[in-house]
Amino acid sequence: MSVIDIPAGEQGRIRVFALSMTPIEAQALRDDDDTAGGAQSLRQDVLGAQTLDPDRTEVFAVADLDGVGLPDYLITGHGAQAAEIEADRVKLAALDGWVMIALSPAFGGAAQTLTPDPRLTLIGTYVQDGVDWTPVPIPSESANGTTAPAGKAPKSDARIGGMVATAVLIFLAVFVTLFIVIGG
Repeated sequence: MSVIDIPAGEQGRIRVFALSMTPIEAQALRDDDDTAGGAQSLRQDVLGAQTLDPDRTEVFAVADLDGVGLPDYLITGHGAQAAEIEADRVKLAALDGWVMIALSPAFGGAAQTLTPDPRLTLIGTYVQDGVDWTPVPIPSESANGTTAPAGKAPKSDARIGGMVATAVLIFLAVFVTLFIVIGG
């Protein structure tokens, strides 16, 4: 049995699973997104997850994507990085039957180890475009709740460049006018 480790705070990942189930079993999985009363969803069961937000998962027949295809759906519908999808395009396009897509938020930011049902096969984990989850250091003054006193904002490079260009144009206009007056 394979296991999949989900790190704490994971963001920006798309996991694609092929489902080796009858259409009736897959439809039941698709239709089961109600966890009212604290009941564990079927999706949570088949993924072997400790916690799962079924609203952050999808179950559908690949045939439903007729005209689009799974690779392009992942790129346009979920923002998967095109280069990663292109590397697996043949494998993804060859899938038929049913698939499950699980997005990182489905796991609620909790570290957990998935023990998927043997009828699920992880096809790939893909990074979403535009998601940069690199921690940004906070300057110590801001972290302590204090900041430097507000002063005059520094001039931007664009503003300085505009001022230089204006000065050069004025100089050229004066020079050309003077040249015309002297020469004329």
